[in-house]
Amino acid sequence: MIEAARASDLPAVRHLLEASALPSGDVTAARLAHYLVDGHAGALRGVIGLEPAGRVGLLRSLAVARADRGRGLGQALTAALERHARGLGIAELYLLTTTAERFFGALGYRAIPRAAAPPSLQATTEFRELCSSSAVCMVKTLEPKEQTMAGNRITRPAADEYAPYYGRYIAQVPDVPVLELLERQVADTVALLGTLGDRGADFRYAEGKWSVKEVVGHVTDVERIFAYRALCFARGERGSLPGFEENDYVARAKFSGRTLADLVAEFRLVRAATVAFFAGLDAEELTRRGTANNNPYSVRALAFIIAGHERHHAKILAERYLPGLAQR
Repeated sequence: MIEAARASDLPAVRHLLEASALPSGDVTAARLAHYLVDGHAGALRGVIGLEPAGRVGLLRSLAVARADRGRGLGQALTAALERHARGLGIAELYLLTTTAERFFGALGYRAIPRAAAPPSLQATTEFRELCSSSAVCMVKTLEPKEQTMAGNRITRPAADEYAPYYGRYIAQVPDVPVLELLERQVADTVALLGTLGDRGADFRYAEGKWSVKEVVGHVTDVERIFAYRALCFARGERGSLPGFEENDYVARAKFSGRTLADLVAEFRLVRAATVAFFAGLDAEELTRRGTANNNPYSVRALAFIIAGHERHHAKILAERYLPGLAQR
């Protein structure tokens, strides 16, 4: 799972950068304040860093462990860093690369003359000393957070807007725009699943528990169901919608016959549809209510339930499945 680096990660970060032929000498514990990692210490899978300079920033130190390459972790780290930079008010990200021009080009970065970079970045150690003069300079304009989506309109629901059972999921949603979280979760969860790989796709951490494939399929199915409920209530549905039995749905889904990559791709598509739907609702539509399985729900509560439900299962994957796989 991608998260902020810790001071204790410094040796592992430097080791991974050196193994990837990237500069590491100026990476200090203080600089890690703007670094993100996947994994920690001896299990570090990826790292990326930022040097902020007012409204611009320098993206640097993107490295993925050799065993974890080709699984989308580099893209996920880059997306996570862009969100971090956007949260700091950074409008443009710059970088220098000798080997990854095509990679960053596919993510929306464009090559520019090195001399066109802002003076504040040209004064950094990376520009002045660490990167060769042949390195390509690239830049990407970050879309302002308020123009990205309407997530900051969706306020946290009151306790009477959902069944009590789902309070545990809503409690897991941090105090950030919920649509921004829904968008970010895709990259984070895909990166987490990438650490499992196909070898762990059918793993169960205990007898009778779902496999990794079944967990992914379940999260996708439940998101469909709750998004459909939100659609119905936003459109004024007055009838009570039926409930569902999650274990029966999983047992009949035949997820084991599909590849993990296929299930992840489906999850991406369903999440994209979810975000697009909620982003198109106005404040009044978000507070409309309906009934499902004899319980009341508001439209906005369902957005929070979807986000919290995914976080719940991502935590289980990280805390129960990954350790079990490591012991195999």
